[in-house]
Amino acid sequence: MKAAGLTDLIRLNTTLFRNAIAEIDERDGATRLNDRTNSIAFIGGHLVETRAWMVRYLGAEAPPPFGGALEHATGIDQIPALPTVAAIRSEWDQVSAKVVGRLGALTDEQLAAATTQRFPGVEPTMLGGIAFLAHHESYHIGQLAFLRKYFGLPPMSYR
Repeated sequence: MKAAGLTDLIRLNTTLFRNAIAEIDERDGATRLNDRTNSIAFIGGHLVETRAWMVRYLGAEAPPPFGGALEHATGIDQIPALPTVAAIRSEWDQVSAKVVGRLGALTDEQLAAATTQRFPGVEPTMLGGIAFLAHHESYHIGQLAFLRKYFGLPPMSYR
């Protein structure tokens, strides 16, 4: 299957996300370093929202998490109340299982199919979209890993 490597990356990102927010308390999760940066809660909520969107992109049902609070937000200042870190952890686990399950069900023909959804730097196919979304997750997981160290926690684990 063409998506096997990307499925491995999505599984790895699932673990790394959990590890990046491990031991983050609600206070640190909501804290912004300054008014130009995002909080762990915003980044984490955004990644959960993106994974739910990915489920829909892959052709399955997934309601917007957190009651849709982050669904169309383009910045942290548009969110009156961020989800809690506990809610982010819970929603992440639920939506991640749906993504991995759906990826495993896609055929090579479906992965190669053209899509009208465009992503930067990749072919306009389902597989290209998955590759971009995996990269997008990795980018933000790196931000979370940086922020956890800022708050005095040990580095993110790959285990």
